[in-house]
Amino acid sequence: MLNFRLMERSKIKEYAKYYDYSIALGCDMNLLNVYFWRHEYNISFAFFDETLLKAYFKPDGSVWGYCLPVGKNVSGALEQIFEDSRERGQKPRIVMLTNEQRARLEELCPNRFAYTRSPENQDYIYLSEELATLSGKKFHAKRNHISKFYRTYENTRFELINDKNKNDAMAVVLEWYAENDLSPDQSSEVAAISEGLESLGEFNMSGAVLYVDEKPVAMTLGSEISSRVYDVNFEKALRGYDGVYAVINNEFSKTLTRYEYINREEDMGIEGLRKSKLSYHPAIILDRFNAEMI
Repeated sequence: MLNFRLMERSKIKEYAKYYDYSIALGCDMNLLNVYFWRHEYNISFAFFDETLLKAYFKPDGSVWGYCLPVGKNVSGALEQIFEDSRERGQKPRIVMLTNEQRARLEELCPNRFAYTRSPENQDYIYLSEELATLSGKKFHAKRNHISKFYRTYENTRFELINDKNKNDAMAVVLEWYAENDLSPDQSSEVAAISEGLESLGEFNMSGAVLYVDEKPVAMTLGSEISSRVYDVNFEKALRGYDGVYAVINNEFSKTLTRYEYINREEDMGIEGLRKSKLSYHPAIILDRFNAEMI
């Protein structure tokens, strides 16, 4: 059985060397993001012949799905996955495949898998210039929404996150949880945001806080996938401030125009979130597929 170990903070840079970031678009290739959600999805890694294997585990210890290996010997690593599955009494399942990865798996294992699209896991990826400028007819409603916000709330302030205001960002998160009747104490997300804010420099993260009448009402926090793609890892805003999400999105995007794309991640199958993400007219919807061995 393969020796899978939970993603560790000390391994982020080491594991990143196995990925080709010249073509990377997906948030799953941002290993800082993987590290943040390691406990929520039990994301673990193993090695075989200079090849990195990644898997998502269920709470009962069974494997929800393996990812396509990356490294020197992908074909051999797949055979190791098949053997690992047999030893666990499971059928091999390769998950979170892009179209390119699906084609690669089919090339290596022809006619051995059935593929199912996984829309709740697709990434919504935008041109940074479009999110920053919101120019053109298709963004007319967004511009109006933002204008109304600034007309309604005259005393506003936007600040990039730093050591002086990171507690304000955390205050938004905790108030958002209270508004939604959720407990922050056992939340993997709250723990991840807290760790990110405490390690901004080490993780090379950036973010922002939006204030109305000196009250922090929205926050955002993200990190690089590559020099071309920025990943918005977290975003929270308080109720009662109409247009606040549009404003924090637009203002933060203005600081990210050195990147070609901004990845705003998946919709998790939530209809309202899907509509919101589509309303910003993604340049790319990065499809995902799961593969079940026939």
